[in-house]
Amino acid sequence: MSHPRAIRVLSIDGGGIRGYLPALVLAEIERRAGRSVAELFDLVVGTSTGAIIGIGLASGQTAGELSEFYPKYGRRIFGGTDERSQLQKRLFGSGANLRESMVRAARTIGGPFGGNPKMGGNARHRPDGLEAVLKEVLGDGRLSDLSTNLAVTTFDRLTSRPVVLSTRDARSDPSRDILLREAARATSAAPTYFPPLSITWGGAPREFVDGGVWANNPSAVALSESVVLTSERHLTGASVLMVALGTGVVPGAAILDGTGSWLGIAQDLAGLATSVWAGEVLAKRVLGASGYRRFQVVDPRVAGAMDDPSVARLQTLREAAEQMIRQESATIDALVAELCA
Repeated sequence: MSHPRAIRVLSIDGGGIRGYLPALVLAEIERRAGRSVAELFDLVVGTSTGAIIGIGLASGQTAGELSEFYPKYGRRIFGGTDERSQLQKRLFGSGANLRESMVRAARTIGGPFGGNPKMGGNARHRPDGLEAVLKEVLGDGRLSDLSTNLAVTTFDRLTSRPVVLSTRDARSDPSRDILLREAARATSAAPTYFPPLSITWGGAPREFVDGGVWANNPSAVALSESVVLTSERHLTGASVLMVALGTGVVPGAAILDGTGSWLGIAQDLAGLATSVWAGEVLAKRVLGASGYRRFQVVDPRVAGAMDDPSVARLQTLREAAEQMIRQESATIDALVAELCA
């Protein structure tokens, strides 16, 4: 009796400009496979910058094209500082030490998100640049238009609840079907960096902020979505192969400061557990080593501000990614062979 082919799932972490790292890894996987990443996976799940990559893949762009997203659009996305930028630098710091930035923001303003979202709130950057780029790249496509199964994480600050925006929900409930660019904006509205996205979703007003609040490593979300997918396809008993891509860690760094996410202090601010390691541990325990493949750049060069799109910063990230690809070349070859089987 033959067993059904494994459900192939791609999970991509959040991490600002560090999204360049998984984008480069995906471009290499795509090059070796000779097929687009969207063809290799049944489900794509992402958080924040990882979700933007995932949305791009699901909408038909190649990983090679998306690897150019950060050099091409980085300055437009992170260039929109408002007239209060100098004050914000005093309040939040440079953005290099993200835990300190969030603590200072919370203590100074009186809350983790604060401010009027329509006016930019306490955000370091106005959303204009990001929104213009997302419209240029994603156009007017909607979640329900996608043929690739997609799920991205966000968090509704009005209800203080995690939210998953998915093609599955969008197809079954029109009130949960939003523009791709809105989904990308919702998942990447990192507090102190970008203001929340105010939108109506599920028949109610929402203020969405970065999904990394609860799932910076969305592997656990990807796991739950894969269970639903196997059920819908009547593939009970099918195994799951999950490829999870991180956005870099610094060797020996403390968990709170070295996760690649500004959300290391989420527990301090909102009683939420740090999700980077939790997602990995859960997925690995359920799927085992053969079913969960994690690729992470562990390199001191990845340290730095998440909103620094400078040429020097991007070149440093590229060098770190290329070194990891060389070191893991045999592992990547084996994975590609499995994905193409």
